[in-house]
Amino acid sequence: MPASFLVWARVYFYAVIGTALATGFFASPGKAYLIKQLNKRSGATTSKLQRTNSQESLAGREPVLGLPPDPQRELAEIVQEVKAEMEARQRKGIRRAESMPDAPVKAI
Repeated sequence: MPASFLVWARVYFYAVIGTALATGFFASPGKAYLIKQLNKRSGATTSKLQRTNSQESLAGREPVLGLPPDPQRELAEIVQEVKAEMEARQRKGIRRAESMPDAPVKAI
């Protein structure tokens, strides 16, 4: 007997049977009944749910999926900061070799 079959047998196939029952229920007229009950509960008169825009996409302030709203502006700010740091180091007379610690070279 394969190990995966043994694991499913020990939990009495709950997940497999539950998924099959849920799929069968939503493929039957039960889906229409649930939609009707949902619309009655929410006070909607139509049978279709409407999609709305999220607040994140409308405001444009917060990053969406980790990306800033204006990547080009963000990149320009980063470049400007690096240039300002390099100019400050040049004014102080610090060269790169003095500001960077010596890192040991590792042989591959």
